[in-house]
Amino acid sequence: MKSIRTLAFLAITMCLLTSSCQKKEIQKTSPVDDLNQTLVLATLYYQHAAEMKALSYQAYNLGKIKLDEILTKGEDPSKLAIVLDIDETILDNSPSEAQNIKDTLTFPGTWNEWVDAAKAETLPGAVEFLNDASSKGVQIFYISNREEASRTATIKNLTQKGFPQVLDDHILLKTNESGKENRRQVVEKNHKIILLFGDNLADFTSLFDKQTTSRRNFLVDSLYTEFGNRFIVLPNPMYGGWLDALYDNQRGLTPEQKIKFQHEALQGF
Repeated sequence: MKSIRTLAFLAITMCLLTSSCQKKEIQKTSPVDDLNQTLVLATLYYQHAAEMKALSYQAYNLGKIKLDEILTKGEDPSKLAIVLDIDETILDNSPSEAQNIKDTLTFPGTWNEWVDAAKAETLPGAVEFLNDASSKGVQIFYISNREEASRTATIKNLTQKGFPQVLDDHILLKTNESGKENRRQVVEKNHKIILLFGDNLADFTSLFDKQTTSRRNFLVDSLYTEFGNRFIVLPNPMYGGWLDALYDNQRGLTPEQKIKFQHEALQGF
């Protein structure tokens, strides 16, 4: 009887160990999935936080206040320009980020498919502000690092969502460089840029192009009077120059290397 009990105990133990091992095997994740897990809260914040919506309204309400102040100076509004980034500044592309997480993909992942679908929703307050500015004669220019191949889909998306001045010469997409300074200079040939909107500091000035985290912070401090006056920033916790800087602006890093950079950057007490 004792022998039978011992055998039964051993059988149960082996079963439990086997189940435990199988469970661990099922729960095992890939490096890409581990990296994407670091984006889950950022993407959820972008999609669900009322604070995110409030910040967008705040940015465009502030834009209207500043615009109205500028227009009281009597300058010809047709010679004044507002320059905006597109992605995560006036259009919400978080569904592409969310789908990448669900499908265990990294950028570009679903990006091209998403852009071609031309169904991105607008950031709160953006359409209303830009239509108000356009009705007052101010020129609107969209400077984006979307590829030229995405021009048709981008125009379709912006037009369907009611944005004004969605014209070929008002949409400056990326050609051979990601820096936007040359495209801003194209606008400045015939217009005075009075306001810039973006989710990345490089949307405002080339001073921020490919800089380190410490340098970016130093520059923000040195340009503090511009923010809320000429530069209006939209939040983007999902990607951007801040994350590139965290990775020392290195391309081609593995998911494991990116996670290592993230953990090393954490500042405890």
